Amino acid sequence: MTITCLLILSLSTNGIALGAELRLPADTRVYVETIDPLIAKGGDVRQGDLVRSKVWRDVLVGNKVVIEAGTPVIARVDSVKGRSIAGVKGKMTIGAYETESVDGQTIQLSGGYGKEGKGRMAVSIVGGLIFLPLIFIPGSAAEMPAGSVFDAYVDRSWQIAVEDAPKNTVIDLTSFSDNEIDVELLYEKLEEQEKPKYFEFLVTVPEDGPRKFVIDRINGEPIDPIKLKSESEFIEDEEAFVNATVKIKTLVKKFQKGINTINVSYGEGEDRVSSEIIVNIEI
Repeated sequence: MTITCLLILSLSTNGIALGAELRLPADTRVYVETIDPLIAKGGDVRQGDLVRSKVWRDVLVGNKVVIEAGTPVIARVDSVKGRSIAGVKGKMTIGAYETESVDGQTIQLSGGYGKEGKGRMAVSIVGGLIFLPLIFIPGSAAEMPAGSVFDAYVDRSWQIAVEDAPKNTVIDLTSFSDNEIDVELLYEKLEEQEKPKYFEFLVTVPEDGPRKFVIDRINGEPIDPIKLKSESEFIEDEEAFVNATVKIKTLVKKFQKGINTINVSYGEGEDRVSSEIIVNIEI
């Protein structure tokens, strides 16, 4: 009987996910996407108005999802100011207040659009120039189209119950393929200059890989390729590290308000290899 019970227990637990707890650290970044457009004109948008929003991308601790993409976010208009007769453009700030973790806990948030973020540079790009430290929304009236993305932060640490990966999980080893590309936007280069004119990227490829890169997608949409200019490179551990630049004005013309994504790639068709990065600069 004992053997039979053990066999049944073994069969019943095989492949079933077991619960585990992970610590979601304070100040973890949560990307938030607006659902409805906002135009602060004629009193249509007022302080305190709710802003329908959702989590833009999964929030991960290690390789575990602790807050799922698409989870509703409670956000409100914290302040709004219309255009003045002196020609000062309108501005608006939006605060993100709470969302929900995968185990149903209400996660308190801080920060939001037009607010000084934690642990990153808060900048505004207007006509290709960068000003610190306030973020202004350009235009005759402050506005945000639907689908605008901004960042908020978890206000304190939380213990989140997640599911362990079931047995027979497929392990993704595609990052070890020969056709690799990794891209990083060098924010510190922007901070070093009073009026920067270029975005500078650090592009990592295999040592024998290409040195010609383009930006061919913005916010997931294909665009006419924008060439990056390779400025310098060095080789280390069979990898090439290439510093490449593009004019800020060239990209800003194609950005939407809020945070944007870009794809840096090489090759075409089936041979295309790309890396998507978040440009964490609010427009």
